[in-house]
Amino acid sequence: MDQSRQISVYTTFIEVFLSRNNTAALSCSSDTLNSEDWLLKNFRGFSAFASFKDMQRLLTTFSVMEALPQLTVRQLAEVSSSPDQLSSAADVTMLMNYVPNILFTDFFNDFSLAITGQESKFPVAVRSAMLQQVFERGNLSDRSVSDQEVLTWLQSRLRPLLINLSPLHVAPLFSVVAQRNCNIGQQLVEVLNATLPTLQDNTQRNIYDQITLSLQGSSPLRCYGANYNHSFYGYLESSFLSFGFPNLTTFLSLIPHSQMEQLVNSLPVSDLGRFLRRPNVVDDDTKLCQLYSNYAKTPLFLGTESIPESVRRPTLPCVWPQALSSSQRSEVNAWFDLRLKNYLPFLTRSLVTSAAVKTAPCLAFQKLISILGSYNYSAADFVERDVYRETIKTYLTSASVPKCYNASDPELNSTAWFAENIGLFITYLTLEDLNTFGSAQVLQVFTVNLVNIGLLNYTSLPQNLTDYYTSLVYLQDSNFNPLFLPLLFRCVAPGPAFRQLDAEQSMILLHNLTTLCTNLDPQVSAALAANMGDNINSNTIAALGRESTGLSEGQITMAPASVLWASFSILSTVIGWNQGQAMAIIQSLMLSETVQINNASTLTALGSLVTGVPSATLGSISGTELLYASQNPTFITYMQTAPTILIQTFVTQLITVNPNPDSILQNVPDSMATEIPRSLLQGFSQSSVEKLNQKTWRHEQAVLFFDTVALGIDNSDNMSSSVLQGFTCTRVPSMTTTKIKNLVKACRRKGNNRVELRETQLTCMYNYIKEGSDVTSYNLYPPDMLLYYAYSKVSQDTCKDYFRELGDADFSVFSNPLSFKRTALVNNAKTCLGIIGTVLSSDNLQVLGNMVCVLDGSYIQNSDQLILQKLQNCNDLADEQVAAIETLLTSGKTQYGLPATWNRETLDNLGILPLYLTSSFYRNFSKKVKGQFLQSFLKVLRKNGTSRQKKRRMKTAIRQSIIDQSQSKRSIVSECTVGNITQVTISESTFPFNYETVTKFNCCLTAKTVVDNLDAITAKVDDQEYLEVVLARLREFYSANSTIPEAKVQVLGPASRVATNADITMWNITKIDTLSALMDSSYGNWDAAMAQAIISKYLRNSGNTLGSAELNSIGGPNLCSLDTSLLKTITQSSLSKANALTVTNCNITKKRTLFIIAEGAFQSRSTVSATSYQLTQPYIGTSYQLTQPYI
Repeated sequence: MDQSRQISVYTTFIEVFLSRNNTAALSCSSDTLNSEDWLLKNFRGFSAFASFKDMQRLLTTFSVMEALPQLTVRQLAEVSSSPDQLSSAADVTMLMNYVPNILFTDFFNDFSLAITGQESKFPVAVRSAMLQQVFERGNLSDRSVSDQEVLTWLQSRLRPLLINLSPLHVAPLFSVVAQRNCNIGQQLVEVLNATLPTLQDNTQRNIYDQITLSLQGSSPLRCYGANYNHSFYGYLESSFLSFGFPNLTTFLSLIPHSQMEQLVNSLPVSDLGRFLRRPNVVDDDTKLCQLYSNYAKTPLFLGTESIPESVRRPTLPCVWPQALSSSQRSEVNAWFDLRLKNYLPFLTRSLVTSAAVKTAPCLAFQKLISILGSYNYSAADFVERDVYRETIKTYLTSASVPKCYNASDPELNSTAWFAENIGLFITYLTLEDLNTFGSAQVLQVFTVNLVNIGLLNYTSLPQNLTDYYTSLVYLQDSNFNPLFLPLLFRCVAPGPAFRQLDAEQSMILLHNLTTLCTNLDPQVSAALAANMGDNINSNTIAALGRESTGLSEGQITMAPASVLWASFSILSTVIGWNQGQAMAIIQSLMLSETVQINNASTLTALGSLVTGVPSATLGSISGTELLYASQNPTFITYMQTAPTILIQTFVTQLITVNPNPDSILQNVPDSMATEIPRSLLQGFSQSSVEKLNQKTWRHEQAVLFFDTVALGIDNSDNMSSSVLQGFTCTRVPSMTTTKIKNLVKACRRKGNNRVELRETQLTCMYNYIKEGSDVTSYNLYPPDMLLYYAYSKVSQDTCKDYFRELGDADFSVFSNPLSFKRTALVNNAKTCLGIIGTVLSSDNLQVLGNMVCVLDGSYIQNSDQLILQKLQNCNDLADEQVAAIETLLTSGKTQYGLPATWNRETLDNLGILPLYLTSSFYRNFSKKVKGQFLQSFLKVLRKNGTSRQKKRRMKTAIRQSIIDQSQSKRSIVSECTVGNITQVTISESTFPFNYETVTKFNCCLTAKTVVDNLDAITAKVDDQEYLEVVLARLREFYSANSTIPEAKVQVLGPASRVATNADITMWNITKIDTLSALMDSSYGNWDAAMAQAIISKYLRNSGNTLGSAELNSIGGPNLCSLDTSLLKTITQSSLSKANALTVTNCNITKKRTLFIIAEGAFQSRSTVSATSYQLTQPYIGTSYQLTQPYI
């Protein structure tokens, strides 16, 4: 029977029959055992034509599980695709046992088709079990199964089974497509992607892993191909679809090392952007750097693509070296202005101090500094100071200096070096750092660049750096306009630079300078004052303010008295007037009768100008008025700087108020007590002891009342050094030995409080303590007294202690008769310390101290270099010692090294020794170094009160060294080639340093300049030949009337000592002020004939006599130049009120004349008292006739 007839039998008979009323009887099930039996008995072979639904309809109790053996594959598929028929994996297994392998595919053709679209109606376990059946029986992994067949399975049969795919089935599923055509694998991912909403996370994760595995293996890029124009990122996107995407580490791991560069560069920048914008894609910062390092379009990517902050932060370190490696300006700008614009906020300390920065090309470094100058540091782990110290400073000192400058390179020839390489970080620059960036010769080129200078307007630099920078500016351009400098830099600009300004500019600049600057260079004041010309008005003086000292005497003289008076409130408070200026102002006001100086009010109102008041004017004011004035501390401060004659006049007038000794002490200011006549220093009451103790005294005064103070103060340590210097054997005999010893011990003081004692005092002291039990307690007594110890009292055990204390003594105190003691002390010291020959160790020198001051040159040359330090304590050095010092220094065996290495610091470190050194030593330094040193050293010498003679010797040595070094030292100069001498030139502290030959000085100095600035010139010029030029110019100016005014004669200073008789005939000498100024011993000694000519000229004026003021002014040595007849005109009163005069150089006749006057002045009784003796002592000669009354 064919199939159609069989179907007809089923449909027309069996189905119809069994479709009757559905009862057990009617369905023919009553006599069956189960559903299988029912099928066998009622359908027989025709059951194959019944559907599963027919069976259920025909037998309501039909159990498919009982009937499985009788069902066809089609019917089994229908059962499987009917909801609720299979409920577990066991059901599936049971059912599938009846599906023969040969019909396995047919089953799934029917089954999958039937359940497609209604997968959710079937338990996940059932579908999962069905899929498992495929894995176990489908043999799809078998290579004998064609790709097309597998593709069919994937596209239809397996599709409904993949919904709610189990994690356990992912791996078997992917094993089906392994090593198959790439389209098959891709199809699987696409099918799975369609089921994504139904998949659990772990399933999706497993799928991701399987995809990843599929991209690895022995042929990882099998499905990518060899066309690198195809984006690898796109390839991975299609490979993973919605199952996630590899993080960076995985992404790179999918690329074979040999193809890394090609595959990474297959990504368009947009794809790389999409990749890096994926969440948490960067799992390893080093891998990100690996990616960028292989990606050729990194610069383009950074400039066009936006990526999250979390990726930008690690990106910056990766591209940082590349960004800093650029050496083209356009490329550098592209990196920092475009590509890294959004990345720079993530800069870190490690980046800005990295090796990439330290080795960066100059243009990249400069751009970075520019960026960091305006950087927001609020969130950074570094600050501006770190940038300077660890980046800029390191970079600029890491190669040849100056780095990043090449005059022949258009990109690096900018002189705006500071702005480009340091920028706003210049605020952290120090002088020490700057010196490491380059030499002065190189750096000075940059200093005048206005961009650099503009940068300095916004910062505050250390003073030493400001000074140095400004000095470099004027080394580069000596005429650089100071208006271009930052305000504070103008304060240290050299004075000559201001001469280019006009009066209006000077007025404006003065406001800034007088407001901001302290200790303004006098040259600046002089230059700005000179810019005002001779038409000085009150506005000019108001602008100059405290810098009015820059006005020359000539300008002051030309100024109307009305202008000076209108500005008097300013002028009277200015500190630093020289005598010529002060006198010019006062003289102008007095001659115009604008001011009448006749009481305390007008006198104190003069302020600092009081030094210019004539002594005659001061002497005309009553003592009572002056007493009122003396109550003003400021007035007294100004008076202390006045000429000695003015102070003496002031004190004389105060004494007239009440000549009682106690009243004198009360009325005379402490600092002026030195001018109280000795004859008035007696008869004090005990109430005056404290007053005596607090005032300043000279030795010859203190000896007169020493006992009064000593007995009035119980504790000798409370006595002032000024009084203690009056210790004499004349005053102590009435005191107890204990008191005397305490006085001696009180004289042991150091530093500014050191008690100056003479040989007679020291020997007297020793005689009082030599028998005491504590005579060997050397640290109790003044070191100078130890000089006179009997060395026999010094044991070997204590000798080292003795010499250690003696080391603080002044060895120059010995008189000629006792000078042998110096040699004895040296020999004893050598024995004590075991010194052989002339070699002194450091330990020896520490003990010997000031004894080195008396050692000869052999010791200096052969001893430890510490001797140079010890020699700095000496009051003076002999020529032999100086030669030895220079020999030691030039040997190179000291800390200063060989002369070739010497510099300004060498001179500074030598302390006071340069004061004594010769031109041979100074030839080892450049003129510039010597000038700089001299500028600072002269300030030290002024502070120390160094004599003009010593300073003259040093200046001469330095000047000679410059002449020796000059190539044109033998050239004849007939015109000024180094600049005319002006008030600005003269104001320079080292003037006339730049005029190293007298010929240059002569050619550049005009007569008018001398007259307008005479005091300023003579205050600085010391050399005799130079002073002769000054006098010649002065004669030239006044040649017409053959008379030089007293105002000029009073400020001749050292120039007076080179005068001739012809000069003196031109001098107007009528006032005591003039005589006192000319006789000032600080300018040197007078030739007796010249002194006589001057004094005689003064005395020829009516009313002038040898009064006490004259005697004080003339002094003993000059007094001896006068004829005996003149000396006899001295009254006892005048001599008694005069200071003690040294007359040792007078002949016996003159001495006798003075002694007779002194004897009458100081001795009132036949018995000579201690006071009378001490008052007369300076005039007691050595002859028997003179000394007999005092023996």
